[in-house]
Parts: sequence; structure tokens; C-alpha cells
Amino acid sequence: MPEKKKKNTGLIVACWFLFLLVMLIVFFVKKDNIVSNLQKTDFFNRVFGTTPEFVKNYPMPQEDEAVPEQFEIDLLPKTAERTQTPPDARTDTEIPAKPAAPEGVLPPNPRDDEEPSSQKPEPPAAAKRTELEKPAVPPAAASEPPRAQQMEVSLYFVVIDSDGTVSRKLFKRAMPKSNAPLTDAINALIDGPLPSEKSKNGMSLIPAGTKLLGASVKDGVATLNFNENFEFNSVGVEGYIAQLMQIVYTATEFPTVKSVQFLIEGVKKEYLGSEGQWIGSPLTRLSF
Repeated sequence: MPEKKKKNTGLIVACWFLFLLVMLIVFFVKKDNIVSNLQKTDFFNRVFGTTPEFVKNYPMPQEDEAVPEQFEIDLLPKTAERTQTPPDARTDTEIPAKPAAPEGVLPPNPRDDEEPSSQKPEPPAAAKRTELEKPAVPPAAASEPPRAQQMEVSLYFVVIDSDGTVSRKLFKRAMPKSNAPLTDAINALIDGPLPSEKSKNGMSLIPAGTKLLGASVKDGVATLNFNENFEFNSVGVEGYIAQLMQIVYTATEFPTVKSVQFLIEGVKKEYLGSEGQWIGSPLTRLSF
């Protein structure tokens, strides 16, 4: 029994010795931190009422000032680094890269400078007021096509007096300007007077169904070719004279026309109708 107790006691002493040895090693390794914590917490003064001299006089380790972590920011996109050519390989047409921004300053986002295509910048208040004050343009005025240039022609119709006398009467009419004003004037004469002209007793004795087949002017003579309906006038002699007079006076209003040569279906005839009105030569105003 005594030998067993001696063995247990020796084991306990060895364990305590090992524990103290480990604590001593830890103390020497962490001596600065342990003494620093004892000084900061004032452990000995609170527990034992006094602090040992070696704890008071132990120099505190100076803490290194915190140095802000420095880092570099790559201001150029990776694609630019890959495609960047060496200085000696650049051509005159290459655009130099933009200078890098100062360190620590982020470059502006290119998308922030560009406005989205779907959003338009809001106009200032003054511009808004100006737009609101603009008068609305009527749709009809905006879509109205430009008017064609006008020309004034002189058309001769006839007036029948109360005693049956037939006399000529001049009417001025505005018509669209064209490259064939003589043809337009004769066709307007064949179509007859307008309502405003009829209200002034204007009428035409040119036979119904008459058509102008062709017109030309040479050396002051206008050659006018009519269809066969031009040969038949139901009014008689006065009608034949009136229809010829209407056309001659209307044609000679143009400065390049002095007389008119009549043709029927392209043929020059000597007389017009059964009454025998002469048309074998050019007619002038003096012919009536």
C-alpha cells in the first residue's frame, strides 16, 4: 500500500511539473500580451490590492499605426489592354488612348454620359412654355398641296339680243398655266360658259360634240383641226358665222396668232356646212 501511494504521488507531481512547464513556456511566448492585458485590466490591484513592480515597469509594446491598405485600380478595360498595340506599331490613323484618371478616382461610367435612346432629355420650362404658346397648325393647311400657277385667258362667247341679233362678248377666265395655252383656251371655249358666265347671258353656238383634234402655230397662222361635228350647226347661217367668230377671236388673243386655218378631220375644205361659209383660207378678225 505505501508503495502504491508513493507512485500516485510521484505521478501527480510530474503532472503538476509538466503543467507548470507548459504555462511557463506559454508565458514566455505570450509574455507581452499577458503583461499588457494585466496592465490594462489592473488585475493585481483589483485582486491583491497592489501591482508587482515588474508589471508596472514592463514596457508596453507599441502598436503599429494602422496603415490604410493601398490598392491599385485598373482604369482601362481588359479588352483595351488586349488590343493595345505597342507605340512603334501604331499608325497615324489610330486614336490615342485617353489619359488615365488620377489614382483613387474612378472614371465616369460611359453609359451615364449617354442618354438611353428611349428617353429624351426633358426640355427646360421656358421651352415648354414656348411649345405651348405655339398656335396649332390646322391639318388641312399643313397637307394642302401647293397651288399651280394661274394664267388669264380671253374667251369669246355670244349674246343673243331681244331682237335676235347675235353679238360677241369677251369673258376673262383664270386657268392653270400650261405649255399649250392655245389648246387649253379652245377646249374651254368648246366646253361652253361657266355658270357665272351664263348669268351674264353668255352662251356658245359651237355645235355640240365638237372636239379639237390638233393645234399648231406657224408664221402667225394657227391651224386648228376639228372633228366632223364642227360641220353641222342647227342654228343655220348665224350659227356658222358665230362659231367661226368665237374661235378666231379667242385664238387671235394670243400675240403669236394673227389668223386661223380650219381643218375638218385633217382635211382643208373650202366651205363649212350647207350654207357655204368660206374656210378655204386663214380667217382673221376682219373676216367678220
